[in-house]
Amino acid sequence: MTTAPDQEFSAYIRIIARRWWLLLLLPLVTIVVILALSSTSQDEYISYTRLQILPVDPSEVSLFTPTRFTTSSEQVQTIQDEFWEVFMSKAIARRTIADMGQNMTPEEMIARLGTQQQFDFFTGSLRMTDPELAQQALTIHVQNALATYRNIQSKPAEISLTFLENEIAKQGNLLANAKDALQKFQLKNELSDLNREVTAYQDINRAMQNDQDQAIVEAERNDRLATEYRRLAEANRTQAAALVATLPTTSTLSAAPALSADALANTQAEIETLRSRARDQERSAEEYEATAAGHRTAIVEYGRLLDKRQQQLVYLLGLQKRYEELVNQVNRSQTTYNFLEDKANEARLKLNQGKNIGYLQVIDPASTPGSPVPKRTLQLLLVGILISILMGIILAFILEVFEKSVTHMAT
Repeated sequence: MTTAPDQEFSAYIRIIARRWWLLLLLPLVTIVVILALSSTSQDEYISYTRLQILPVDPSEVSLFTPTRFTTSSEQVQTIQDEFWEVFMSKAIARRTIADMGQNMTPEEMIARLGTQQQFDFFTGSLRMTDPELAQQALTIHVQNALATYRNIQSKPAEISLTFLENEIAKQGNLLANAKDALQKFQLKNELSDLNREVTAYQDINRAMQNDQDQAIVEAERNDRLATEYRRLAEANRTQAAALVATLPTTSTLSAAPALSADALANTQAEIETLRSRARDQERSAEEYEATAAGHRTAIVEYGRLLDKRQQQLVYLLGLQKRYEELVNQVNRSQTTYNFLEDKANEARLKLNQGKNIGYLQVIDPASTPGSPVPKRTLQLLLVGILISILMGIILAFILEVFEKSVTHMAT
């Protein structure tokens, strides 16, 4: 006794068996069509090229905060993904078609492209009906893609460079104005370095003060010496006067015959010596007094010069605030200008690196294929036969349902 599932399966088999011609006709038509297309299709050649990923520093030029650096693997993956989008874009395909003078749409060009990414390598391929055309077209396409990708990646550095050059021009004007203001201030006040001038005046004042102090000491010393010499001269004169008083007069000379002529002569000589010594000491005292007077005159002159120098020093110190403002303005402008110049140089280097050698380099140029791509006729036949048999079965059931519907309507 057969079960319901067995009966249902038998019914399906009978439906398919009644329309066996569909299972024969559809595969046969499929085989004929595939063979016809395969025989009439042109041979295709695939050219390959390989590029190496070269991670470089970010093209952004950081002014105030450090740029966040990504790991090498992240950079490689990012470059691969971004370059793939450029390599498979319609704009690059359109440019390659125009450069090659081909008659095809960008969509057709993109359909002939192929890519493969592995580690830090990017492999591109292109299928064309001519081997040399495949090699040339792939070479041009890679060049266009590389140039476009490098321009895109270098755009931040280019924008930064433009901004920095404009800022450098502005800062250069500010620096020139600051230097001009400082120079006018220096010319007006007849000084080059105010701090050095102040230090020089202070050194001069200290030296003059020392000289004045030395003059005071010398004046006092010469005054003491003059006083001492006058005291000695007075003492010698007093002693000479005492000796003169001991000499006999004319009236007493006859009354003192015992006083010899030699003793008288000696006394007179000693008196003359004392008087001569007193005169010399008086002259020395006068010389010391003159020297002391000269030192006192110098002391007065030193005081006058010190007062004048002190006034000049006070004047210079009064200029110091404005001078420091002008110098600080020049220094700030110069520092900012140098900072912008350094950043502009960094932007130029990054721009040149990005546009000329950055991101990817061709290590295996596009090759000229030596043989066409093998046709997959057998695989297409197998797939086509399986699909056509499946379509035949489906069509048999559709026809069965349609016949039953027509019969039911007729009755």
